[in-house]
Amino acid sequence: MKKKNNKNMYKNLALITQIGLSIITPILLGVYLGGLLDKKLKTEMIFTLTFIVIGAGAGFLNLFKFIDKK
Repeated sequence: MKKKNNKNMYKNLALITQIGLSIITPILLGVYLGGLLDKKLKTEMIFTLTFIVIGAGAGFLNLFKFIDKK
């Protein structure tokens, strides 16, 4: 591979990683916070599911904002 191709490959890899992390982080945070609330309030999985949906929405909102910048 040429050096220019390597540079583009690493740049694209960093971009894909950043997009993936910006989507998965709010979802995992929602799972964690929802689980804590469910344990503390002794509910089934109401808060976990609610926070997963909110986290997924926030993750995709991050994606749209990121795409809009680029």
